[in-house]
Amino acid sequence: MAPRPIEAVIFDLDGVIVDSEIWWDDVRKAFAAEHDRIWTVEDRHAVMGANSRQWSETIRQRLDLDMPAGAIERAIVDGMVERYRRNGPPTIDGAVDAVRRIAADRPTALASSSHPEVIEAALAATGLSGSFRAIVSSDEVAHGKPAPDVFLEAARRLDVPPDRTLVVEDSLNGLRAAKAAGMTAVLVPNQSVPPAPDSADHADLVIDRLADLDPAALDPATLDPAAPAAAATKPAAPTGPPATFADTIHPIRRTIRTWISRLTIWILCRALFRPSLEGRDRLSPSPAIYCANHLGWIDPFILMATLPMRPRLMFFGPKEEDMSVGGRNRLMQWTGATIPYRPGKNDLIDATRRVHAAIGARRAVVVFGEGRIQPFESHLRRLSEGAAYFALRERVPLVPIAIGGTSWLAFGRRIRVRVGDPIQPVGRANRDGVDAVTESCRSALAAMVAAQPQQGRPGRFGRWLTELFNDWPEGSREAAEAAELARPGA
Repeated sequence: MAPRPIEAVIFDLDGVIVDSEIWWDDVRKAFAAEHDRIWTVEDRHAVMGANSRQWSETIRQRLDLDMPAGAIERAIVDGMVERYRRNGPPTIDGAVDAVRRIAADRPTALASSSHPEVIEAALAATGLSGSFRAIVSSDEVAHGKPAPDVFLEAARRLDVPPDRTLVVEDSLNGLRAAKAAGMTAVLVPNQSVPPAPDSADHADLVIDRLADLDPAALDPATLDPAAPAAAATKPAAPTGPPATFADTIHPIRRTIRTWISRLTIWILCRALFRPSLEGRDRLSPSPAIYCANHLGWIDPFILMATLPMRPRLMFFGPKEEDMSVGGRNRLMQWTGATIPYRPGKNDLIDATRRVHAAIGARRAVVVFGEGRIQPFESHLRRLSEGAAYFALRERVPLVPIAIGGTSWLAFGRRIRVRVGDPIQPVGRANRDGVDAVTESCRSALAAMVAAQPQQGRPGRFGRWLTELFNDWPEGSREAAEAAELARPGA
């Protein structure tokens, strides 16, 4: 039987049109901190997709608060509305224009789990208030997502049958709600807060960006609502600016690359060196920030070869204008394990969102706290604030990791990776809190590297391998050694 034509499109709001999931998380973290509680990644997952009645009661129970759920709801909603008033909309590239383009072609509705006041603030900030023929909040129906109520109500207001309606979502619960409603489901994965790993299995179509959704792709000749999710239609080529490398790796391909790269690195490192891991019992499979010293280009690969496969590793950095330049950069880029940022830090907000997304995906993010390589095994330069800030912001442990033996590389040389005691985040991610956690991490790392012996200069091959991808800010190792010895406190 021929597929029935798509007559209407229903959009989710958070994560599809506005990149507001981070805001929700920040406001809830601040609320928890005001009541001497900690908001965790598990808490975040527990409330995603819920309507206001559901998530406020969940917060009350999980944080063990002696206050009405209504008061919790009011505080969080006020915080979100204030964010929109003060900062404007956190728009997703091309999303607003895509909504306007599709709304000009067919009836559209907005169906969101957000509170009506937050929806109103978001639409006013994006200028989309007049774009939808129907706007429905999950607060207006009996059950939130993954129940189909909000989508069925939106279709009823549009006067369009569910089987002729397409839903654009970014979450697993939203996709389940769309399919339960008998609608065609399109998944647009959010890069800040990625969907659950099996979300694509519940979608009829998966696209990288909302800007890629063209009305032609909704034609029944190219998109069959009755087709299984595995046969999802490939969208037309993007019309907007190209996504970054990290955005273009499919989750399955990323997983395959991770396993291939880590297995290959594990074999090569053990063929060339004698790496060891000390303090493995201090690591847990839960998300965390790892802060390590930095002696050479090979350090990320040594960590990939020695640390456990769970949680999966992401590396914050390197500071590069173009990750396609240089063999080391291309190799790290291929693994999909990097969160690069430009030297001028003009995209640091985006990099911070990626850290947030990595922690939300239950990964560990490695930060080389010194921000550069340095030549002496027992020295430690001043740590940057990034590792402490991320740990406090995400409410995950900060784990100091000392690498020894990589200042000079030689065949069969022993390389030690030592894990320190996890530092639990205490306080807020403000100046005082970041300074205190940074100092705790610096003290721990300094004590761990203090007794590390300096490696002897190897032969020709070892010197070549050591300096293969090293990038000395001073121009050479000799100049870096002289600068380090002259540095006060070194």
